[in-house]
Amino acid sequence: MQQQILEAYSAIFAALECRTLKEGEFQGELRLTDELKKNLEILEEAGLTSGAYDFTKNGEPASSANLSQLKPGHYADNILFNVDLSAQEIKPDYAICSNWNDILANELRVKSPVRYIFFTDTALLFSPSNNDEKYRNYLSIHKVYKLIAELAELTEGGDKTIFYERPLSFQFVLREIDLEHSIDLQAIDKLLSKDLHKEAITCLICKELVSFLKDKAPKQRFSYLIQHMSSLISNVLLSYQGYVENYTFDKARKEYMEKRTEYVSKIHEIFDKIATKLLSLPAGIWFATTQIKLVEAAGLNTMTYAKNVSVVITVLVLAALLIFNLVGQFSTLKILNKEYSGVFDELAKAYEDEASDIRNAKGNIESAQFQVEIKLYLSIIAALVLLGLTIWLFCKAYN
Repeated sequence: MQQQILEAYSAIFAALECRTLKEGEFQGELRLTDELKKNLEILEEAGLTSGAYDFTKNGEPASSANLSQLKPGHYADNILFNVDLSAQEIKPDYAICSNWNDILANELRVKSPVRYIFFTDTALLFSPSNNDEKYRNYLSIHKVYKLIAELAELTEGGDKTIFYERPLSFQFVLREIDLEHSIDLQAIDKLLSKDLHKEAITCLICKELVSFLKDKAPKQRFSYLIQHMSSLISNVLLSYQGYVENYTFDKARKEYMEKRTEYVSKIHEIFDKIATKLLSLPAGIWFATTQIKLVEAAGLNTMTYAKNVSVVITVLVLAALLIFNLVGQFSTLKILNKEYSGVFDELAKAYEDEASDIRNAKGNIESAQFQVEIKLYLSIIAALVLLGLTIWLFCKAYN
């Protein structure tokens, strides 16, 4: 729909004769055709034209008409309609304005780019299929905003102020010249996606941003950042490389020991969380055995027999639910195994000198996982044994 509106606007804009700009509207003369009428109807629905126009015939004022009143007789070459068009309309899904500077002065459209654009200065229409360099760069600008907003949120500065030793505020406005610079944040995104050193990486980026932009006015910072993004990324990568190289043995040991403690605790919690549920089965079995009553062979149609059957079914359901719960914990263990294996493999690669100790720490986690798996298997076996005991007692009640 957005492209249809802009294509209709472009067609009417190009067809206007003696076009002038007055009080935020383009006004001009238009020789109507059926196709141009359809375009005007689209624009009227979008609020971009009034839909009611005066017209002249043979150069003399004739009358006025709205779009619903137009007939084929109005399409004659000697009839000119005085048509109005909104000169500027910037919405979340499309924009009509003079040039790039109008859009880039709108902070909302910098944060969230509009994909369908028509410029009245050049009569150019842009859509997602367009490969214009400035247009493609414009669509990428929001990535830089999101980076700043993420860092600002992490440092509790809202979405436009980064706190690192001092506040660094931004105004998200740009100029057309800024669109001459391409934006590639893959290196920064890759750093931020790392599980290892995540807090340190955030601090490094904030530090470099503050150092890079502190001498610029808030209104100039975003523009300067767009123009010199490659320099900032180089500084961040160099700082990160230096951080990794200076990462000491104590810090490395602390990191993998903390990870070991974290994952061992998570693994043991898996069994601890269902320990209370496990206690319900012996208690249920004990209660069930007290409810099973001796029944003579001839008393299979008695209430006592029905109660005994109900007790056995209840214990069966209880045991089944508990076993399903226990079996489900193996999936949780599998997910945790995949998670900690990736973390410790990355640690081993990052600290080759400590690879042996890191593998030992990983072995401690695997040992904890094995212990929990044994507990789960034993619990399942115990549940089956107790269920069998109940069934045995039920059978004995009829001997």
